[in-house]
Amino acid sequence: MKKKKKKALTLIEVMIVMLILGLISGLFMFNMKGSLEEGKAFKTEQASHQIQEILSMQMAMGTDRDMIEKDPELVLKNSKMFKDPKNMLKDGWGVPYLIEVSQDDEIFVRSEKFLTYVQKQKNISDAAMREKYSWMFPPPKVG
Repeated sequence: MKKKKKKALTLIEVMIVMLILGLISGLFMFNMKGSLEEGKAFKTEQASHQIQEILSMQMAMGTDRDMIEKDPELVLKNSKMFKDPKNMLKDGWGVPYLIEVSQDDEIFVRSEKFLTYVQKQKNISDAAMREKYSWMFPPPKVG
């Protein structure tokens, strides 16, 4: 009886397989980067609106406006609505929100990274952004 020779993969076959896997993973990572940015934007939009609503509620319950501007983390912690207010006060990119209380006691929670992302990706005008994300835009200061 003749023994059959075992066929081994050649170096070229292994290199071709590795090239194909590299191309596929590269495409996957390229597509995933856009999804990650969208996820950061979604988290930022939702969290900033939620923070604005809770801080407004706390102000209506008697929290001092200076306390909200100086230590929003403590105000959120006292509201017992968040487990980790320190991380909640950062946008999807890890940058702290800018929190401002207007003269008429309206609260605005803004993320510059989010607004830049939306303007680049969605090509939205400033007026449309002010309307859609009203909780991020305090009225212009007069005087």
